[in-house]
Amino acid sequence: MKLVTRAQWGARPPRYDLAYIAGTQGVKVHYEGTYVPKSLAASDAHSSCAGHVRDIQASHLANAKEDYSDIAYNALVCPHGAVFEGRGLHRKTAANGNQPLNIKDYAVCAMLGDSGLVQPPDAQLGGLVDAIEWLRSGGAAGREVLGHRDGYATECPGDPLYAWVRAGAHRPDGTGPQGGAGGSATGGTLARYQVTINGLRYGYGASGAHVTAVGTALTAHGFGRFYTIGPGPEWTDADTRAMQAFQLSIGYEGTAPHQDADGVPGPVSLQQLLGTLPGKPTSSTVPPFPGRSAFVLGKSNPAVTVLDGGLVRRGFARHHAGAKYAPGPLFSENTRLNVRDFQRSVPALAGDADGYPGPLTWQLLLS
Repeated sequence: MKLVTRAQWGARPPRYDLAYIAGTQGVKVHYEGTYVPKSLAASDAHSSCAGHVRDIQASHLANAKEDYSDIAYNALVCPHGAVFEGRGLHRKTAANGNQPLNIKDYAVCAMLGDSGLVQPPDAQLGGLVDAIEWLRSGGAAGREVLGHRDGYATECPGDPLYAWVRAGAHRPDGTGPQGGAGGSATGGTLARYQVTINGLRYGYGASGAHVTAVGTALTAHGFGRFYTIGPGPEWTDADTRAMQAFQLSIGYEGTAPHQDADGVPGPVSLQQLLGTLPGKPTSSTVPPFPGRSAFVLGKSNPAVTVLDGGLVRRGFARHHAGAKYAPGPLFSENTRLNVRDFQRSVPALAGDADGYPGPLTWQLLLS
């Protein structure tokens, strides 16, 4: 990886303190969306790339309407494959369209335009994968890789780069970001990875009586149509499709690999299906963080009921629509306000008390 630090490219200091985030669900890929000269990709033009990044930062800081704190992206990738540090690791982006989307994913911008330089060179594709891996290893980014348009109504990152994202965000040699990549917000190939819950493996190729138990429960819930010979002890694509249909039925969204409704269970959806979690419980009593996509205003997710239980138990329930605040799957504005009150009460969270749960809010609220 060819990392160019802020000091190396001559970054101006942020106008305001940048908001800290512990991690994200994944990474959104962007482009500049304006004219970028083809000459920037010339083999002898790399010395111009730092100045190009400085120009982008200057344009963002001059944008009075958006009032950016700094360059909006966490990283930028030049046509020669170098990764320029933007806001950097563990810093909330300002590029994804709105606050919930900025919290959900990091943002990586390819130095490509809507005219001029529109086709990403191979070196740039490799650099984009480098940036994604950097955000995963150093910034706790999740495995989702999407285009800007997957979360917000925009043409970004342009058709050529978006096609690359949808195809799996691979390097030119065919390898992808370590840990896999997502597809579109509602599509993608069938998930074929495994997870471990209480010491038991789930997902394609996992085997055991616990796999049969999942298939049996899915059939009992009305999702047996995906099986041709009935549930068995080895996890097949039929189990994945049945589990995906169940996840969608309880309000999960996103069917690409490593999204919430990809057919590979997490602890919340597995317990919702079985009524319990088989295997040996871990030492922690706090369920794993379900991902930021579980907490979207106006949408329902089983994890919100767990969140609400913690709010009620800790006494942060003064915002409510009826006689009292009661646990339920809908992430409402009242839920957000109650989460915000809890965050304000905790010094480690008070600096960015926006009411949207992240991994640390989840851990501290439920522990």
